[in-house]
Amino acid sequence: MIMTKKSSVLIALLGLCLCMACEKPTEKVTPKGVKFTVVKSGTGEKAKKGESIVFHYIIKDSKDSVWNDSYINGIPGILPIEDSSSLEQEIGIQHIGRMISPLDSATLTLPASKFFSEIFGANVPPGFDTTLTFTLTFRAKEIIESHKAPQYLDELFKKRVPLQKAKDIKKIDDFLASKGIKAEQDTSGLRYVLHSNKGGVKPTPESCVEVSYQGLFLENNQEFDSAPSAVFPLRQVVPGWTYGIPKLGVGDSATLYLPSGLAYGARGRGRIPPDAILVFNVKLIRVGNAFDQATGACQ
Repeated sequence: MIMTKKSSVLIALLGLCLCMACEKPTEKVTPKGVKFTVVKSGTGEKAKKGESIVFHYIIKDSKDSVWNDSYINGIPGILPIEDSSSLEQEIGIQHIGRMISPLDSATLTLPASKFFSEIFGANVPPGFDTTLTFTLTFRAKEIIESHKAPQYLDELFKKRVPLQKAKDIKKIDDFLASKGIKAEQDTSGLRYVLHSNKGGVKPTPESCVEVSYQGLFLENNQEFDSAPSAVFPLRQVVPGWTYGIPKLGVGDSATLYLPSGLAYGARGRGRIPPDAILVFNVKLIRVGNAFDQATGACQ
């Protein structure tokens, strides 16, 4: 059989593809005993001290609920690599960062208690369903210099902010239309409905205010927070409140619809997941000029 140069190249490529397809998953164990499986190997290069490994990830529970997906929110994880002397103090995800290479794809599954404590060094949230198991699937993207990580993230946030804002506003407007709710609009992207207009004193963004409120997720109408009385300077809350509360006079109530960029953004906070659109039912109780740290009240 006479082989041409072209056929030789094709056979070589076929062999390479078959070899890659036959790659067997490799189990690895961190210094503290956390097991994870590399299902596809990458470059083999490891991040060194002063460098960081950038990786995309998906976190799902055993009920198939997605808790976080960096492919969707566009913000990958970044793990800085420190001196090996800090190894004993590091948590599971940091150990994994030392052990993976760019283009590695890996996965791990743990019960809720171990997932929070061993991977992220955190306690299971109060009232959490401890019967759940969690699966973390991740793919290392690249290695960067650690001192460039803030700039790296800033660039990603700048690119995604206008896209996410447009996406959130469409969701809010579609929701309002489906419910027949007529809301007013602020140039920031805030939508709001004033339920009363008693002509009371209105705060400025520099004011201290006392309010009662209820916070809900737009997606499922579930409450995540509420308080009969909360006191704070308007410059120290989420932007949606800084823009929204001055629409009210003392004694007025309103519903504020916050795009995620006016709430907790791509990072989320506590029980609030990344890119969550929030709804607040608020009533303005009092307006002051400044917040008194000693008394916790407005002056």
